[in-house]
Amino acid sequence: MLFTRLLVPVDFSEPSTEALRLAVSIAMREGARITLLHVDNDVHVFNEAGAVGALHRLAGGVVPSSLHIEMLADQGDPALRINHHAAAGGHDLVVMGTHGKKGLERIVMGSVAEQVIRTAPIPVLVTHDRSGETPESI
Repeated sequence: MLFTRLLVPVDFSEPSTEALRLAVSIAMREGARITLLHVDNDVHVFNEAGAVGALHRLAGGVVPSSLHIEMLADQGDPALRINHHAAAGGHDLVVMGTHGKKGLERIVMGSVAEQVIRTAPIPVLVTHDRSGETPESI
């Protein structure tokens, strides 16, 4: 399968940065374009210009200048907005990170990645930050 448009939702955490690194690797190999998306669910603090600026800073440290990248900031329910952009933007793969919550925390808080996986109109590739793991713990 050839992926030409990748949607990478980020929350500026290490797992989402790891997902961006993975998306860059895929984009370089496939010649794909990346859309970097941040969704803020707090409408009272949403600042589109600030979010887009933060996306540019994140991309500057990870994305080579040879790749085409689009920056989007949105507000609302993260899983719903991610799936909206996946469909509306003509994307063919979502690449996202997960925090790997377990137990009661996952039950109470839920997982945006899990919600996206269950309802996405396109394939979803999920990764998480493994920088603190040792080979024995993987």
